[in-house]
Amino acid sequence: MEDYTSKYKGEQVEVALFGGEYQEGVLTAYCYVDEVAHIELNGHILVPLQNIASLHCSSRCDAPQNEDWPPRGLLEDDGSDEDRADDDS
Repeated sequence: MEDYTSKYKGEQVEVALFGGEYQEGVLTAYCYVDEVAHIELNGHILVPLQNIASLHCSSRCDAPQNEDWPPRGLLEDDGSDEDRADDDS
């Protein structure tokens, strides 16, 4: 298995968290806090890996801005849930 612990350090990333929140910054470290794996952004923001829905390395992405990010399923206000509820009635 490939070791990714230093592959993206120093890269600009966007992190989508479960629940719809986002964090962005420079990936500065991988670490363990109380035996839970975390990533560190901007040298001071710790994010537990178990809370991350997806991680997008924006500094390496050649896709046009905002077309593929954020993933559609992670948007809170996309209205898809309401549309489905109306279809069921």
